[in-house]
Amino acid sequence: MAIRVLNRRTFLRGAGGIAVALPALEIMMPARSARAGGSAATRYLIGFCGASTGRRDGNYTTDEQPTADLVVPDALGANYDVKRAVTPLSDFGIVEDVSIVSGLHIPWDEGSGVPAAGRRVQFHESALSPILSGMRGGADTGDNDCKGPTSDQIVGDAIGQDSAHRVLPVCVQAASYRGSNGSSGGANGTLSYREDGGIQRVSPINSPRQLFESLFSGFVPPGADPAQLAELEYQARRTSKVVDLVKGDADRLIARLGGEDRRRMERHLTAISEFEDALGQEGGGGSECVLPMDPGDDPPIGNSTTTSSPDEYDTTAAWSDEETRALRLTDLIHMALTCELTRSVALQYTYAHCWLNMFPVTGHTNDLHELGHSGSGSDASPLEALSDGIAWNVKHWARLVDMLKNTPDIDGRSVLDNTAITLMFEGGHGWDPEAAAYSVHSTENMSALIAGGAGGLNASGGRHIVAPGEHPARVLTSAMSAVGAGDTLGEVSGVIPELFA
Repeated sequence: MAIRVLNRRTFLRGAGGIAVALPALEIMMPARSARAGGSAATRYLIGFCGASTGRRDGNYTTDEQPTADLVVPDALGANYDVKRAVTPLSDFGIVEDVSIVSGLHIPWDEGSGVPAAGRRVQFHESALSPILSGMRGGADTGDNDCKGPTSDQIVGDAIGQDSAHRVLPVCVQAASYRGSNGSSGGANGTLSYREDGGIQRVSPINSPRQLFESLFSGFVPPGADPAQLAELEYQARRTSKVVDLVKGDADRLIARLGGEDRRRMERHLTAISEFEDALGQEGGGGSECVLPMDPGDDPPIGNSTTTSSPDEYDTTAAWSDEETRALRLTDLIHMALTCELTRSVALQYTYAHCWLNMFPVTGHTNDLHELGHSGSGSDASPLEALSDGIAWNVKHWARLVDMLKNTPDIDGRSVLDNTAITLMFEGGHGWDPEAAAYSVHSTENMSALIAGGAGGLNASGGRHIVAPGEHPARVLTSAMSAVGAGDTLGEVSGVIPELFA
């Protein structure tokens, strides 16, 4: 179910009667401090890029050439060499803060059923459940939903219960783009799953306007100036009269109800009362916590595309100005973490099996997925073109890491020092059991990026760590452990010790 966010003034001034007829939504609730006392909060973020990290130049269905990527460094340990797909780490000066874990592997069905934390043979979207939930995926093509709660939800339950937003799911890509420009990405565009009478998708916010209103309507940063406080108090006085009116109408309605309907209405009125009482409450965070700039109207949703040929590719389609969306969403997430409005974020840059047009940001005429197959029609090699598409995802992740690194926390460290932040990829490169060949449709040679210093993470700084055969979800369990949320994700448990050495 898609998350709807009601503007605070609209909700209280004009839509009160409608709100009584609906269940209380967590995302309507105002900001509350995520911690008590003077200790710094830990934060968690999983990022996701919907692409494999390598490919073959030439015919990818033969094994005449080795597969390769431009993510994994040649050097081990610290001071690793920076490949083309991760050059933003150098651009933002954060190489020493980011570890690259390579050699990761998701097993597949070899004839005896899908193995623990594994996938079916068919590649597309089959890696999502193992990566995000640590659970083996569905055996049937099209069964791509996660089979357990995802890491952001587990972290939210462990450390985010007192936050205004226990979990914050966000997606930069605004539409599916292949065959339809509808905003729903299905399993491809979902990074967060919760357990609620079964495993349920949690639809992300991809609108900067919606995210701004859900995070900062009614929010008062610590140390806000008197004029700002006076305005908020005035609005609270105006809206409280509307809430009182709604409550009176509801009380009369309750008298005519019975059984579960009466209890449901009473619970909802209690939620409205708590909402009113909490309006204008200060958030957590230190002096760097400020009310961010209003992002304005969202860029329009673009048209879909149907071609995968770089020679015929429509460079104006499959694009909703995701560059602007990424910048605005990153700014808002940075402040949400700084102000402790949330401590757990699921940030999807691009859908799995991604059709996002790469021409506006890389100059290559194709979508991100097809850069792994058909190439770009540019002077760059197919591998270089794919790497440039990956680098766009890495750029926005690296920008957030840099912002957190340069934001002081209340304990004198940086917010990054108290955070665990990862970037996961849909696939790697190597043997593809579906094609019985080496290709981009593989979960061999997978990689992940991880930054932050929570819980002793990256104690020796950023390094290249080779973890042959390790499951990529163990990067997430390491990050979860670092923020105090345990080290178990579905069928995967334990940490990668080198990340803490």
